[in-house]
Amino acid sequence: MKPIIVAVILSVLLAGCAGAGKDASPASSIEEAKSLWQAQGVKGYEVTIEQTCFCPPDLLQPMRVTVREGKVIDIEGLQQPLNHPDILDERRLTIEGLLDLVEQARGSADKLLVEYDPHYGFPASLEVDYSPFIADDEFSYRLTDFQAY
Repeated sequence: MKPIIVAVILSVLLAGCAGAGKDASPASSIEEAKSLWQAQGVKGYEVTIEQTCFCPPDLLQPMRVTVREGKVIDIEGLQQPLNHPDILDERRLTIEGLLDLVEQARGSADKLLVEYDPHYGFPASLEVDYSPFIADDEFSYRLTDFQAY
């Protein structure tokens, strides 16, 4: 009977440690994501952003974006020079701006899919379509290679 008791005790102990040391679960709402992002206290960062939209081809490539104090200070096309940087909406190139976009879109978009980064809370993947009946109004963003300063 002792082996059974030992087995039960070990299984209870191991089950209690199953989540220890792992990152927090990803945010499941925009409120949780914003709280997580703000709690990190990030003042500057670089991130690679890929967007899909009805826009010039040079804006569809991965772009390395540098942000300090919530302002875009540099944008670099990773495959070719950016020929149309003036038409980029810089608010959508900051994490704060993308979080605001998610908050606005959740009340008006027909389709809104968001996956949040589990550590920082920013939208790592975002798809928005305001109307299935309007062509070319949908867009998406994918954020990778995030580095906080």
